[in-house]
Amino acid sequence: MPSPIHAYVPFAQAVRPLLEKQFPGREVVVWSQAPEFIAGIGDAEFIFTLHPPRGHWEKAKKLRLIQAFGAGVDYLMPPVGLRSEVVIANQRGMSAEPMAEFALTLILALLKQLPFFVASQQQRTWVRRLPETAAGKTLGILGLGAIGCALAERANALGMRVIGTQREPKAHPAVARIEPPSGTSRVLGEADVVVILTPLTDATRGSIDAAAFAQMRPGAYLVNLARGGIVDEAALRAALESGRLAGAVFDVFAEEPLPPGDPLWSAPNLWITPHVAGGFPDLLETSIALFADNVACLERGEPVASAVDRARGY
Repeated sequence: MPSPIHAYVPFAQAVRPLLEKQFPGREVVVWSQAPEFIAGIGDAEFIFTLHPPRGHWEKAKKLRLIQAFGAGVDYLMPPVGLRSEVVIANQRGMSAEPMAEFALTLILALLKQLPFFVASQQQRTWVRRLPETAAGKTLGILGLGAIGCALAERANALGMRVIGTQREPKAHPAVARIEPPSGTSRVLGEADVVVILTPLTDATRGSIDAAAFAQMRPGAYLVNLARGGIVDEAALRAALESGRLAGAVFDVFAEEPLPPGDPLWSAPNLWITPHVAGGFPDLLETSIALFADNVACLERGEPVASAVDRARGY
């Protein structure tokens, strides 16, 4: 008899029918509370999860697959106690097109001064400010993965010069120059707009700090769609208050949801979105379908295409 399918997610009621559809005839066990996960993880062979409690992987003696909901797996790293043969899989590339669209929307909104005009409307003031043009501007993309390359193509079509970083630089027709991560400062120094798309690892945590902001062009814009822990949020606020940054849009934060009393809510020229950049109407259904494909691969003895490299952390 096929083994049960397990899931630990806060949106349990939405997940259960999708799992039952993808795994007909199999038992589906869904947990939404940490005590349930801790008590039952020893029975799990395949698990679909988001932010599971830490410190319990040594109990997972039967586990073969952890399918993360989303591309980032920093909340699973390091997987202390997890057997080396357990596959950790993510959803890399799934949201490349929606995130590229979202990023481009934000870039244009900043250049066209939309945050300023929205604020003026709320204050019922008629104040003009000249919009900027995208054509001729330099876009710096930190992290030219699937999302970054999709964004580069769209920005290039608007006449933007695109530069960026990539772990192992490979030429791309839409990118004028690609630097290794060690060249991040050069990208920061040239870009009119910087978009952060790197994974959160030990190497990137806190890497956009006061020194990095000092390297950016005065009056540049910053968009973070990656992970909040990459940016020093106190340094971000200081850069906005000093005018070093002309504006920023952040979709991700070190603590989510962003607490009501967090000073970033009142930071000047900061536009906040609630970690939605990778969303699209069928995201959850598509994610469950990928999970089912990965389970099928393992049961056939085949490799999982979206497996995470534990050493790299993504």
